[in-house]
Amino acid sequence: MTVEALESLHGRSAAGLRVRLAALVDQEWVLLAERKTDERGRIDNWDGPAESQGLYQIVFDVDRYFSGLGVIPTCPEVVTTFRISREQAECRVSLNFSLHHYFVAFS
Repeated sequence: MTVEALESLHGRSAAGLRVRLAALVDQEWVLLAERKTDERGRIDNWDGPAESQGLYQIVFDVDRYFSGLGVIPTCPEVVTTFRISREQAECRVSLNFSLHHYFVAFS
């Protein structure tokens, strides 16, 4: 699974954005990993989580990211839930966000 984030307020990759990955297990979200995006705004290595079928959730900590820039966003977190339906399926989650909007795409 690859996560990539673009911060459109300044038109750049969102380096240092905190991201949490969770899986739905027995009707509860279980935290699998926490990472920060690299200088390219990407997380390429989750060290194994999300390789099996099921429901997953990614939480982007937009509030902490923008507070480091001295501004306050409308949406403090972007939460997206998605399904992996095939074993070993490649998944790319792309976030484009600004102070007052966001867009998440899957491929």
